[in-house]
Amino acid sequence: MRRPVLALLALSSLALTGCGPTADDIRAMVDGKTTYDDALALREDVVDAGVECPGTDQLRAPADTATTFLDCADGVMAMAVAGSEESMEELLGLLRSEENASILHAANWVVISRNEAPLQQLQDELGGQITVNP
Repeated sequence: MRRPVLALLALSSLALTGCGPTADDIRAMVDGKTTYDDALALREDVVDAGVECPGTDQLRAPADTATTFLDCADGVMAMAVAGSEESMEELLGLLRSEENASILHAANWVVISRNEAPLQQLQDELGGQITVNP
């Protein structure tokens, strides 16, 4: 709990001096409502958060080209950015049926992993909610 509070104070002071993110940016980070344009942008924040993702081949969904996917490590971890609310709901519905998977999701993005530990690390940095499938 202490780390997010200190981070918020630092971000707030930068915003007040005009050197950092706006109040809306800070609110989005705290609420887990940060959105991404595509999976490569999400991957950038995942890597910045300290989680390895060697994959960089982004794919677009055939039915919704605004939805993008990226496989980080041969099926061990993957991510997607949905192009619409409907696409996000469909994506979450599909992922919730995936056995033995952990899902971190918020706004228009999702990261799925066979191991919950990296998702907990990402949750601390990016926000979102973790769902674990049996």
